[in-house]
Amino acid sequence: MIGGLEERLGVRVVEHGRIDSTMAAALSDPGSAPCVHLAESQTAGRGRHGRSWESPPGNLYATIRWVEGVPAFPPGLLGAVQVEWMRAIRAAGGPDVRCKWPNDGWLNGAKWAGLIAVRPAERPGEIHVGLGANLVAAPAGVEEPAATDLRSGWPGWPGTAAVTESLLIAALEVLQGGSEGIAPRLADWARYDALVPGEALAVERAGRRRTGTYLGIDPDGHLRLGEESGEVRLASGQVLRVRA
Repeated sequence: MIGGLEERLGVRVVEHGRIDSTMAAALSDPGSAPCVHLAESQTAGRGRHGRSWESPPGNLYATIRWVEGVPAFPPGLLGAVQVEWMRAIRAAGGPDVRCKWPNDGWLNGAKWAGLIAVRPAERPGEIHVGLGANLVAAPAGVEEPAATDLRSGWPGWPGTAAVTESLLIAALEVLQGGSEGIAPRLADWARYDALVPGEALAVERAGRRRTGTYLGIDPDGHLRLGEESGEVRLASGQVLRVRA
């Protein structure tokens, strides 16, 4: 798929053609971590909360198996990866990509990327970070949220292989930095934030819906929501804009 990728990333890389999912492949891998599982397409890709992730050929589908270490990564791990992705894309002359809490990449008001982190019971001490990005193709007929692909907003597109490598390197740099590297990256979150401090939001989690005012995120990656009773901090949830 991408020649010499293992040498450039500095970790073991397992490249697949069409498979069920890179998460499943990583879980069944008999080798040791760290490693990256990379697929051309998936038939059963999954996002957060068990949602499906459509996976046509040409996009980025990867799972990184990582030995987590102590202390464990805070909730902001995926936010830190988002920030590194946005930096890498803009540094390469790419478009005005944005981070949407807790785990999405946005471009022109539509979603082009999603991330997930799992601590599988079958792999004690490991964290598996799933990376999905619509590089050249977005699923059709998606309305909420709307979907887009990165290439469509990037004049002078450098090529799928180059962008794939750049995004994998950025994610690995966050993991290599350990938990202490999360807060310094999240300090740059506001520069790339798709949400606007002060706007009305609803956050849905575990069957409960909370509404309030967006106050940004804290150094560990929690969303700060201003409610009538005061500020609450949330580690996860589905964020919806509240229309007036």
